[in-house]
Amino acid sequence: MNYVEGIADSARLYLQESMRPGLTPDKELELITEAERLGEASYTLMQWVAGADASQIPHQIVGPFQHIVKKLGITNDIFFRSEHLPNYELGPDDSGKNYQTLTYLAPTLKKAIGEINWPILRVTVPGHAMGMLPHFAVVNHELGHAIQGRIQFDEAPFQHDLQQFGQRLGARVQKESINWSAKASSLIQAIYNRWLNEIRADAVAYALSGPSFFFAFCGFIQLSGKSYGIAPTHPPTDIRRSLIFREMSKENPSFLAVFKAETGMEITETINSPGVPSCPPPDQLYADIVPLFGREAAAICTELAPAIAVIGPAIFDAARDYIIAHCPDLLYSPTQLQVDLSTHLEALCNLIPPIESPGPNGPEPTSLSTILNVGWAALLTRTDKISAPVGKSGDETANKLERLHELLLKATELSDARRIWEETK
Repeated sequence: MNYVEGIADSARLYLQESMRPGLTPDKELELITEAERLGEASYTLMQWVAGADASQIPHQIVGPFQHIVKKLGITNDIFFRSEHLPNYELGPDDSGKNYQTLTYLAPTLKKAIGEINWPILRVTVPGHAMGMLPHFAVVNHELGHAIQGRIQFDEAPFQHDLQQFGQRLGARVQKESINWSAKASSLIQAIYNRWLNEIRADAVAYALSGPSFFFAFCGFIQLSGKSYGIAPTHPPTDIRRSLIFREMSKENPSFLAVFKAETGMEITETINSPGVPSCPPPDQLYADIVPLFGREAAAICTELAPAIAVIGPAIFDAARDYIIAHCPDLLYSPTQLQVDLSTHLEALCNLIPPIESPGPNGPEPTSLSTILNVGWAALLTRTDKISAPVGKSGDETANKLERLHELLLKATELSDARRIWEETK
């Protein structure tokens, strides 16, 4: 807000200067026009941060996510905001450099620009997530975008797959009589890079959150509507879902095995997302998405999908390797899930929030990933065992879910307070 106020203060300086006696009409108009531009910029920024107030975002989650941000080595200033749309998004703002050369630069703006670690990162979460804490696991996907450039993998083993993509694309262009434009080659690279970055973000989120990310991702794509999810910006939803599910079957024991052993429920690939369709055969997929993206982009997306499905596991391996190398304590493992569920799940049903977990040197504050995974396990398998508040009217199930949400928020707040206390004592 200091930055917004600084821009407005600079606008006022320009207005004051425009009223100085002796100015030519042209100079006066120039100053007023610049003041208007700065005023519009401050208003636009106010819109950009809308939904970031405490009434929209639970304050309890800010500290734990800031802890993850710090551990990941993200130095940018970052904030969270709610939007009443099915949308998660990481949006950067690097506008500070646009104002440093202003003739009438307000001291407040100069100070604000110097205090911000640019670019500012805005994490948008959909309003539905505010009602149930476990959905916040998807936020780690957006943090994954913040470090996507660090997740590198060897493309050499996939040259044959990429060559096959080129051959399929050539056949599609010929079959559909597409007039290939001069910009098509750059469009191929752009779509390929965007898709890789989406998989990178998924892979980082999965490494940080384990099954809780899978559950939250599936809930999000279900909410987003009955579409394939494929676009020049995103690979098909069913491929992304399948890649994450495949990862959960790895290791011994796997996340799938641990979750079933501790909860009695078997995780399926379509859990939380039964209404999300898989992509149809290529010809039908192309026909379905041409009206949305045009012939060139539709052809590229249709024929690139099989290659991305093959490349995806290598990206998940690379993300895991990066987390292990740079912030190993953030990696969420099947072993940790087993400890978390055996320690906290039944206790949570008895209204005991997961604030502490067993550690090598005694009890230690639970991580946000622990709280999210225990929360999802309770939400999916134990809501019948959570007692509704006594004397509260309304739907019993809704009251139970509200109580679960409150218990998880309390766990998040108190565990973070303990972590801060231990770090400063």
